[in-house]
Amino acid sequence: MTKEQRIREIEKEFMMLGIIDAIPMVMIGLGLYAKFANDSEPVFAFLKDETIVNGMFIVSVPVVLWCMFRAVKLASERRQLENDPHK
Repeated sequence: MTKEQRIREIEKEFMMLGIIDAIPMVMIGLGLYAKFANDSEPVFAFLKDETIVNGMFIVSVPVVLWCMFRAVKLASERRQLENDPHK
């Protein structure tokens, strides 16, 4: 595999990470809104249940952390490929 091919694959993986990361980020946003908004009536009825809101955090935070870890690894690999003149 050439350097250019690998860089293209890394870019595709970044796109997939963005797609994978979108839903958990929305869940975190809704959870934070439910926890800290002063509205008496939340946007969605299920946000009234504290168990559901906490469950949203429990599910979404590890996924976001994994996406961040993977993105850092991919960025590091891409930087090495771009800076290495021998490959």
